[in-house]
Amino acid sequence: MSITKELIKNFFSKPVTERYPSTKKIPKERFRGRILYDSKKCIGCKLCVNNCPVNAITFHKKGKIDFDMGKCIYCGLCRDVCPVKCIEYTKEYEYADTNKKQLQKNLKK
Repeated sequence: MSITKELIKNFFSKPVTERYPSTKKIPKERFRGRILYDSKKCIGCKLCVNNCPVNAITFHKKGKIDFDMGKCIYCGLCRDVCPVKCIEYTKEYEYADTNKKQLQKNLKK
């Protein structure tokens, strides 16, 4: 196809990209977004800490867990091994930050 034909074809077609952030994608059913932690349910078993492959979870005392979202790879192991289901994922995916300290939070419900 010649350059002129390609130009004319693309000039009259709709763009493939989306108008982000004004048009936001709705995540799929099993999407793993921001972690939500319910400290009231936590029994302090440390299974989430022991199963995290990147050591993104720090256990301080019963009911206090810190998640380092800069390290987290969203594998879902912490949620899967929790016997009381105090860790869950949300559909939220926009939380980039230039400050690393903002990513190291206690994510209480």
